[in-house]
Amino acid sequence: MAKLVFNYPFMEKEYKLEKEVIYIGRSTNNDITIPDYNLFKKLPLATQKMYMGQLTKVSRIHARLTKKGETWYLEDVGTKGLGSNYGTYVNDARLEVKKPYALQNNDKLKFGLVECTFSEE
Repeated sequence: MAKLVFNYPFMEKEYKLEKEVIYIGRSTNNDITIPDYNLFKKLPLATQKMYMGQLTKVSRIHARLTKKGETWYLEDVGTKGLGSNYGTYVNDARLEVKKPYALQNNDKLKFGLVECTFSEE
């Protein structure tokens, strides 16, 4: 089972990738929201404000994960389909808009300034 692993107080530790297409972004319509609003609203207001600068750099619809066969692909899509303003990165390389990138176990992903690790067990 593939998953994304985060290390932030406003995100769960792990998000299992259980669907073949997963959207990631700030909007509550996404499969994985950054921040995870259930956790974020429980944080003290001062802590919420501390993270706001990072979180505003995540687009409402930032990226899409797609499983094809046994491989997961990550794409930078952006809210209007023209790419996110602050980029989607794999191992510090910015992805081209709407160009799927095949993920490998332990790849470091970044949505704006928010980082996580792609993990396959």
